[in-house]
Amino acid sequence: MKVCFVTTYPLDRRELGGSSWVDRRLLTALGERHDVAVVSVTGPEGARTECGFTVRSAGSVPLEIRSDPARLARVAGSMLFSAQPYQARKFSAFPGWRGAAALLRQSAAGRVVIASGWPGLLLASAAGVPVRAYVAHNVESTIATAHAPWPLRLLGETWRMPRAERALLRYPRRVFTLSRTDATVLQGWGVPAEQLPVPLVPRAQHPTGDAVGFIGKASWPPNEQALAVLLGPVHEQLERWGVPVRLVLAGTGTEAHAGHPRVTALGRVADEADFYRRVGLVVVPRFGASTGISVKMLEAAEFGLPSVVPPELAAAVDPDGPWLAAADPDRTAAVVRRWVAGELAVPVSDWVRRQEAASAAELLVSDPHQPTAIR
Repeated sequence: MKVCFVTTYPLDRRELGGSSWVDRRLLTALGERHDVAVVSVTGPEGARTECGFTVRSAGSVPLEIRSDPARLARVAGSMLFSAQPYQARKFSAFPGWRGAAALLRQSAAGRVVIASGWPGLLLASAAGVPVRAYVAHNVESTIATAHAPWPLRLLGETWRMPRAERALLRYPRRVFTLSRTDATVLQGWGVPAEQLPVPLVPRAQHPTGDAVGFIGKASWPPNEQALAVLLGPVHEQLERWGVPVRLVLAGTGTEAHAGHPRVTALGRVADEADFYRRVGLVVVPRFGASTGISVKMLEAAEFGLPSVVPPELAAAVDPDGPWLAAADPDRTAAVVRRWVAGELAVPVSDWVRRQEAASAAELLVSDPHQPTAIR
């Protein structure tokens, strides 16, 4: 089957977060059985090869505008005359958006369209191309409600985003979520959403590290809060107990924590394997409102490592997965202490091998009126 896959970021921009991590794995699964063309909402103009796929972008949609005051002002000003939320206007407010829509119309001709992530679905709708399947990485309204800064709240982001998201979710023929919890939320909206299993790639690495690690872009609000918890109450409790554990941080922006006691801050790493060789346990203390999945849980599992996560994150992926659940900072510190003492062992590899790539690929291309039987 001929497929047009719409992604948000260039596939080789690993530092931009979990979106392209998921899409690389979905594309690998699709590419094993189908002829796949890729359109990236952002990225340089023209065609290029990334991760073995030909990827096309119009080159005129900004990659990120949070550090660009002029572009932020442009988007904010345009919201005064539009009902679109920030998460739509930060793309559509720029003239290049029309070029990106035209490119997608051209690339989608004669192909089944799969949109992965909110910007991809937004572009498909603007281009007027039918979408066979949409993969929701998050419930965007949950993020807006929990993390929108006060200027966006004054502009109405917390009501704009839910209204826009509910309307746009009527566009695709089939809706998938990465998170089981998100599927339940969307079902409550009347959207017949299904969880999509993310195919994993087991890495040939035997865990040897003795440190506890965190990896992720520090500026993303949930990661920012998680780092505050890890380096604040979790670290303080471990210090009170006299647990001699080192913390290794990696990801863009984590170098700012280099002066923290017992912390090795690597900043952005060219190869995630360098980080995972240093650690034996990954901690993802993202408490509070939750949507989507933590791809770092899954990435750690690919490298054979267990993760300490809140029960909500465990339930979002698989409550029976290779996780150590901890509902608050004190419990997180207690799990780390037991791991350091050698009291905890988690069978990771068997669970990873059970995540079938074929299931995800065939779910995405199947006709919603003739569901594919997945075994």
